[in-house]
Amino acid sequence: MLLEIQDGKAEHVRSACLEALASICGNMEWKSYYGFLMRCFREITLKSVKQKVLLRLICSVLDHFHFMETHSSQVVGDSIADVSKSGTIEMLTSTVLHTCSSSAEVSEIHACLHKNVLPRIQKLLVSDSDNVNVNISLVALKLLKLLPSDVMESQLPSIVHRISNFFKNRLESIRDEARVALAACLKELGLEYLQFIVKVLRATLKRGYELHVLGYTLNFILVKCLVHPVSGKLDYCLGELLSVVENDILGDISEQKEVEKIASKMKETRKLKSFETLKLIAQNITFRTQALKLLSPVTARLQKHLTPKVKLKLESMLNNIAAGIECNPSVNQTDLFVFLYGLIEDGITYETRNNRGSTVASASKQSGDESIGKIITSGRLIDSGSQSSHLITVFALGLLQNRMKDSKLHKKDEQLLAMLDPFVSLLTECLTSKYEDIISAALKCLAPLVRLPLPSLESQADKIKTSLLVLAQGSINTSSPLMQSCVRLLTGLLRNTRITLSTDQLHLVIQFPLFIDLERNPSIFALLLLKAIVTRKLVVHEIYDLVSRVAELMVTSQVEPIRKKCSQILLQFLLDYRLSEKRLQQHLDFLLSNLRYEHSTGREAVLEMLHAIVIKFPKTIVDEHSQAIFVHLVVCLANDSDNKVRSMTGAAIKLLIGRVSSHSFHSILEYSLSWYLGGKQHLWSAAAQALGLAAAALDHAVGPGITG
Repeated sequence: MLLEIQDGKAEHVRSACLEALASICGNMEWKSYYGFLMRCFREITLKSVKQKVLLRLICSVLDHFHFMETHSSQVVGDSIADVSKSGTIEMLTSTVLHTCSSSAEVSEIHACLHKNVLPRIQKLLVSDSDNVNVNISLVALKLLKLLPSDVMESQLPSIVHRISNFFKNRLESIRDEARVALAACLKELGLEYLQFIVKVLRATLKRGYELHVLGYTLNFILVKCLVHPVSGKLDYCLGELLSVVENDILGDISEQKEVEKIASKMKETRKLKSFETLKLIAQNITFRTQALKLLSPVTARLQKHLTPKVKLKLESMLNNIAAGIECNPSVNQTDLFVFLYGLIEDGITYETRNNRGSTVASASKQSGDESIGKIITSGRLIDSGSQSSHLITVFALGLLQNRMKDSKLHKKDEQLLAMLDPFVSLLTECLTSKYEDIISAALKCLAPLVRLPLPSLESQADKIKTSLLVLAQGSINTSSPLMQSCVRLLTGLLRNTRITLSTDQLHLVIQFPLFIDLERNPSIFALLLLKAIVTRKLVVHEIYDLVSRVAELMVTSQVEPIRKKCSQILLQFLLDYRLSEKRLQQHLDFLLSNLRYEHSTGREAVLEMLHAIVIKFPKTIVDEHSQAIFVHLVVCLANDSDNKVRSMTGAAIKLLIGRVSSHSFHSILEYSLSWYLGGKQHLWSAAAQALGLAAAALDHAVGPGITG
């Protein structure tokens, strides 16, 4: 049945046949098993068109080999996979007898497999030398795993070399098939053989575009074999993997020029996969012991002169390493914080080397966490001659920020607070860096820390505030990431009850450049900061002018979040600040006049504000201005063409009627009746609605005084 099924049809039936035959073989005695295996090879000779399915059958039969269990005892280090220049492999393999009762039977099985089966596989490999043929390679590997270790050592290199040579082929389909074969081989052998395979690949692919083929291939086989993170499996060959990645990304200029001639013709050169490979490697190493080595390709290049192109590549490498570390299951919080503290301190030491000793001593004294207090890395990553050493600092700050973002920073977690506290002084020093990237990243890290009860915040508060004021006052581009980070942190400080800004400092904040250009370039960050200042009830003449501009922005802005935030600021100002009758009247007149604003979004914002004023203002003030508000609302109800605006206006009138005194209610009633009975027909409908709303409110909000 298996051989009768046509290619491309009834695959589920074919798979079932293969599984059934293999299961039967798994219960045969040796002679029957061996006989069936040899029959499969004879069928390949007689029916070459069925070679593919027969090779699949042989793979399944070998998977059900049950006479001996072969296992490899791997030793990480020099003995695990040492490939010499001749391309041989030394692997510690031991074969344990399970079902065979005597060494004679073991010898007989080995002899049959070695002298009869292996030559047939080798013959197939030779006869099909022009094609990759994944199945033949898999059959060969499955058989070698059943043979003594010396046979594996002698035969494995030739199989891997055979596949590797196909990567020099200019046909993309051949290279793709070779990658599939190599990934299948590594899956069969296990990651313990990765270093051996990589060394063979490096010996085969040495120059020009071949380096990119090598990098692309390494990424492919790692993606296939590292579906789930496996911490520590790559530690023994980390140096080999990083060398491939480094050569692919940072290869010589002469080789890069050669690559450019054929880049458009080969997919391996169109996109560098080695950046993704770095992420995969970072995910699967043992973080505590290998993290510094993982950064070595970048730190080594930092000692040289960097072109803008190379600098961008190094930044991309660090970003992918960071992404991998964030997904690495071997990373625990303490190890990560110790690692990051050391990197950041190294970076700051390079810029301000005279302050290093006091920084470490201060951090140790304040934290009480000895593990962090004792951070003095033995092997410095950053050399005094480094041209772009700040890249490592930015990398560490980014990791710290993401870790805090992903973690739940509980105020009562004493262990976490003890680990975070030393970072406050370190991050404060970062605010004086000459690199904008470091300052911006440090600001982002400080933002969540200022909300925590950290002892160092009190001692560093003045330095933090001074640095922030200097940065914000001197910023030319108010929309830059640095300015946004600065404003975020200032907003956080203003909300913090333990750290206060003086009136003079708040006065300085209100004069920041980002408030000067508020109408033309409104920023949600600037509005958040202004809201925090209004909450502090700063009384200076600039705040009154600024709130008036915010009110205009509430009406004119077409961005809903901006309008909402402006509404919040204006309402808080009107409620919390002591305003003269004249100034309050000016704000109310502004709102009422903009009930005729050309865009409905502005009119809606005004109606929402009037709704909030009627609810939250004292009844005496609402009553005092009720007639003016009512008249403007009725005019809006009569003239506005927007259904939503009219609906909101009706709701505002109803709310107003329910909040006024009986005297004001009678006035509203008289106005409504005069319009309804008057000669202006366009007011009849609005007056009728107002009368209806007044009648509905009689029994609910006004009281018995009116009905009498």
